[in-house]
Amino acid sequence: MTKPKGNWQTETKLWRVAILRIFFGYYFFQDGLGKLTGGFTGPGVLEKWLTTKATGAFGWYTPFLNDVVIPHHQLFAWLITWGMILAGLALLLGVLTRPAALAGLFMTLNFYLAKGGGSPATTSDQAFMVGLLVVFLTRAGRSFGLDSWLARRYPGSPLW
Repeated sequence: MTKPKGNWQTETKLWRVAILRIFFGYYFFQDGLGKLTGGFTGPGVLEKWLTTKATGAFGWYTPFLNDVVIPHHQLFAWLITWGMILAGLALLLGVLTRPAALAGLFMTLNFYLAKGGGSPATTSDQAFMVGLLVVFLTRAGRSFGLDSWLARRYPGSPLW
């Protein structure tokens, strides 16, 4: 007996969402590489940004920034940089798309909270969060991505 083609558990025909996934992957990968080569991980760069530009953070989020992120700004600079690079690569390749979309959503949410919301800069954050949620929910890596192979090889996994 042959397996029916087009099984929703192994692949999706949502090529438009795959384009969205590739866009987010390209954005995160390029931005992460820019941070890596542009000095973002240098001493005090993230700390300076947080103390000068992120002064409008939500009130309940400010203690996290002041007590956790700023004292460990070097660690967070590296986590942000490599998080963006790895999430971007995963989204570009369509491999482990769902965890990568969640990672991108988590990072974007934190950027939004640090900015405090309400400005034109946070509108793009909100659009990114909605788009990444769509990528996560539709399993966009199964269309033009390696997740389709993983879904056939390991059916039933929530990761793809």
